Amino acid sequence: MRTCKIMAAGVLAVVLAGVSAGALAQRNVPAPAKKEAAKEEPAKKKPAAKPQPAKKADAKKAEPKKAEAKKAEPKKAEPAAEAKAEPKALPVAADAGAKADPAPAAETAAEEATTAAEPAAGDEEVKPAPKADWSGGETIIPMPASKVTGQEIEAGIRACTARKPPRKTKSALTEGTFRQIERIQTAIGKGEYAESEKKLNELAERAHGDYEKAVVWQTLAFIYAQQEKTDKAIALFRKVLDTNALPQNAHEQIMFNIGQLLIADGKTDAGLRQIEAYMKESCNPLPDAHVMLAISYAEKKRFRDALEQIDIGLVKAKTPKESWLQAKLAMHYELKEFAACAGVLLQLVSVAPTKEQYWKQMSSLYFELGKDPQALAILALADRKGFINEESEFKNLANLYFYLQIPYKAGQVIQRGLDEGALKADEKNLELLANAWLLARENKKAEAALKKAAAASEKGELYKRLAHLYVEEENWKAAIEALDNAKAKGGIENKGEFAMLTGVTAMQLNDYARAEAAFRDALGHEKTRKAAGDWLNHLTNLKQEQEAAAALAEAKKHAAAEDAETGQN
Repeated sequence: MRTCKIMAAGVLAVVLAGVSAGALAQRNVPAPAKKEAAKEEPAKKKPAAKPQPAKKADAKKAEPKKAEAKKAEPKKAEPAAEAKAEPKALPVAADAGAKADPAPAAETAAEEATTAAEPAAGDEEVKPAPKADWSGGETIIPMPASKVTGQEIEAGIRACTARKPPRKTKSALTEGTFRQIERIQTAIGKGEYAESEKKLNELAERAHGDYEKAVVWQTLAFIYAQQEKTDKAIALFRKVLDTNALPQNAHEQIMFNIGQLLIADGKTDAGLRQIEAYMKESCNPLPDAHVMLAISYAEKKRFRDALEQIDIGLVKAKTPKESWLQAKLAMHYELKEFAACAGVLLQLVSVAPTKEQYWKQMSSLYFELGKDPQALAILALADRKGFINEESEFKNLANLYFYLQIPYKAGQVIQRGLDEGALKADEKNLELLANAWLLARENKKAEAALKKAAAASEKGELYKRLAHLYVEEENWKAAIEALDNAKAKGGIENKGEFAMLTGVTAMQLNDYARAEAAFRDALGHEKTRKAAGDWLNHLTNLKQEQEAAAALAEAKKHAAAEDAETGQN
């Protein structure tokens, strides 16, 4: 026996999982611009998701209460798995026309999300990075609106009841039958099905009138359903309906029970027709019935009809069930209504605020919708709640900070990922950390990250970037050492720039021979030819000036010596 499946529920998480750092990379996350090795004009300045037996009959009223069923919630399922309805679940009636109470947590989540990306108290200030503007005239997370309201449902119930008065029974159970059914129900509660079945069959043979037979058969059908004897249960429930002896509510409940059993037994088409017949019979169908009909429509790819029914079920329910919202989410996704998906995810967050996948999926959807500040706000709030634990999650959050030009926060996220072991301390991640600190102008932190990244790299390019940083700080000795390390590792991409950087650094250390050799090397590269020539001219002039100055100093020294000698004579 198979269970009812929401066909699209598992698809959503798989697709959303594809929204990763790779997608962010396609949005041109900025990297720090490289500094020029040297200006054209030389200078010494730094480079720039079972029915219950019928309740005991009331002897005084001489009319049994309607068969009540155990409330059965569909199994709760993660979006990555299929959301399933519990087999043989015969739901109990909910309050008629009850409105869905707005979950206070939803308002709290929306309010928190508007500030989640702001630096927390005690965080270091983002020095040069511009602050993201969270305004813009729109709510960060819009609450989804249903196309049906509680008032409309209540008005429809009143109109239907006035047009079609409910059936009533004029019969009653005899005292003896009532007592026997009461004892049988107690035995059923203990799981004594075989003995109870035998007694009910005997009782049915001597029952007085259709009403007593209907009550006995209803109880017997429940036993069959409990034992998964579905065909027998359905056949007996149909015999109960044929008597037309039960009051309206009990009659409707049995119609719904039949539909549930058919669907749970894999007879979706027959079950769908039965649920639709129940919906026509009832002026106030159960919320569970609307949802089951919606699930059946979804299996038939009738997603618009499915959404109409699940919306009514959600409005009628006092509190939306997580599995129902998962079904609604899958339906909107199949229709590619991603903005509506985001709204449903907000409801899921309010219903299950500790389930981290809803936060991450909601952020991913907002990113796909091009609402980057909202995506960051939600993901940052998820981070504050401790939901960011995986490597890809740390990178997604960091890349969003990069994209919205908040590099300091990006650096904090990457550093925490490294500290917690979620990110490997490899060349790529260390370079990403260095990029964040460079963009935030946190040079000391960038220097530490670049040193580790350069040491882990097989090429010398990162040592060249480290040299750029040292030149900016006018730390010439550290710069020339970094350049030597870069040259030793090799793999330099722009050799002309490297030569220029080496020449400028050597000049600052008064190593003119090395500087001249480096500038002459740079002459052999088109992009640096002019600058190299200017620097060589400057170096020649500087050497001439120094030679002249040295000659003058020597002449003065010689003259002073002669004067001293003359004075002695």
